[in-house]
Amino acid sequence: MGAVPLFPDQVERARPAPTDGPVRRTPWPHEAEGLPEMTRSPVSTRRSVLGAAGVLTAMLLFAVTVGAAIHTSGTTFVWSVNMISDLGDGACRPRDGRWICSPGSAAFNVGLLLTGVLLGVAALCLTARWGRWLAGSVAVMGLGLVVAAVFPAGDTGAVHLAGVILALVVPAGGLLLSAVRPETSWLRRGRRTRGTLATVALLFCAENRIPPALVQEGTGQIIIVSCLLLALLVESVRVLATRSG
Repeated sequence: MGAVPLFPDQVERARPAPTDGPVRRTPWPHEAEGLPEMTRSPVSTRRSVLGAAGVLTAMLLFAVTVGAAIHTSGTTFVWSVNMISDLGDGACRPRDGRWICSPGSAAFNVGLLLTGVLLGVAALCLTARWGRWLAGSVAVMGLGLVVAAVFPAGDTGAVHLAGVILALVVPAGGLLLSAVRPETSWLRRGRRTRGTLATVALLFCAENRIPPALVQEGTGQIIIVSCLLLALLVESVRVLATRSG
């Protein structure tokens, strides 16, 4: 059968009605929630959830490692004076005006090593949500913990210090960058919190190295670590809360 010819008035009626502007499409659910395009993939979503759970697990492991080392019989540790790295020194001796003695140093270094590995792997799983810069900086944080564990402060001070810089300064910089220039739409929320915590951490990183010190080294390090862990806690819980919601 041949095509049925249309009369001019039928052709006019068959044409789509003109619009005043560009045609708007209905946004995908993930776009309405402000999530990045790639999170539409179930595999990517599962990876992000596993990454967030991994970060929280690494934080818990770190807390258990520090707590176990401090409560080991014979340990000398004063929060305002001693550095967390002192718990990994295998010898009892004075250093930089403070007394160091940690009989559980071997277990502490193993726990720190495992924390670093877990944190690094978990951070890479969060690239879709956190972007390459923030996820990469947290992965570097994990690498820094591994370096600090393999090279304790006592006999390998320079290498250990490099690990500490990777573990503290780099993630603080990544958090600040994610607040100033969020790489993904996910990072547009919580910018003020991340930026504030990162700024405080970086200020105390500098304060600990530039005399005169306003607070003792131990206190300064506790502030730095607390800011970083709180920022990671907030962002990880947000990933899990969005998934469960």
